[in-house]
Amino acid sequence: MTNGSGSVIELATDGVALRFSKLADRYSHCFVVEIGTTEVSILRAYLQDPNAPWPTDPAIQQLVVEPIGPPEHPEVALGVGMSGHGHWSLAAQRVELPEHGRSAIQLDYACKQRPPVAFLGSTYQVANQGELENLQLQRVEVQERHWTGWFDLAGSPTRYKLWVEVIEGQLDWQAETQRIQVRPEGSLEKPSTLRWCYRIAWLSCHE
Repeated sequence: MTNGSGSVIELATDGVALRFSKLADRYSHCFVVEIGTTEVSILRAYLQDPNAPWPTDPAIQQLVVEPIGPPEHPEVALGVGMSGHGHWSLAAQRVELPEHGRSAIQLDYACKQRPPVAFLGSTYQVANQGELENLQLQRVEVQERHWTGWFDLAGSPTRYKLWVEVIEGQLDWQAETQRIQVRPEGSLEKPSTLRWCYRIAWLSCHE
C-alpha cells in the first residue's frame, strides 16, 4: 500500500511503513511499525543540522512515487536533492526477503560529490524507551553488514526484531547514542559518485 497526501508519502509492507514528511525545503523520513492498534516510530532519520551543507542524512528535496517496480511491488519512491557540493538521488521500494518469507523496505542512495566533504551517508536514531511504550529493546547484535535489535512486548510472549542489512556501503553502530549510520565506501578526497544501499524489516522473533 502506498499513500501520498500533500507533504506525506508512505510505502508500507509487512507491518512496517517508510513515511516521508516534508520539513522546510526537504524530506525527512521514519520507519513506523504497527503493534496491535498502535503505531510506533521505531527508527527515524537523524538530522543534526538540517541546514548543514553536508547533512547527517541525505538532502532530498523532491520526491515522487512511480509504478516502475516489479509486479508484486510496483511503487518506487524517487527523490533528488542538492546541498553543498553534493547532488543526491534516492530510489526506495519494497523488496522480498525469500529467506524470511517476508518483505522489507530498500533505500538506494547515490551522491555526486565534490570535496571538501564533511559527511556522506544516512544516520538513524533508534527510538528510546520513553517512546516505545509497551516495547522494550532487549539487546543489539552487530555484524559487518547487519544490525539487529530485539524487542519484547510487555505482557506478551511476542518478540520482534528490527533488522538492517547493508547491501552496498559500510555500517556503523554508535551504542552510546543509539544511532545507526550507513556510509558509502570509496574516497571522499576526489570528485566521484558514491552509492550506499540498505534494507530495513520488522520481523517476528521466530524468523
